[in-house]
Amino acid sequence: MAANIVEGSGAESAREFARFLDMSIKSASETEYHLLSARDRQSLPDHMWQQLSGETVEIRRMTYAYRKRLLELQA
Repeated sequence: MAANIVEGSGAESAREFARFLDMSIKSASETEYHLLSARDRQSLPDHMWQQLSGETVEIRRMTYAYRKRLLELQA
């Protein structure tokens, strides 16, 4: 997630940066799936899954809001 944001921060336009933020949002969804899968395989304790999953969802929400605001400012 972070690598996509860092890579996109060097973009030439807000629209291009927004595309990298979109990739970061998708990576957050992928991360959430991997956490759920780890919990289901009992590789990750439930309490740890709840914490990490919650943090991942919050990061996704913040990234989405940032992307939305970036595109609004461009319009």
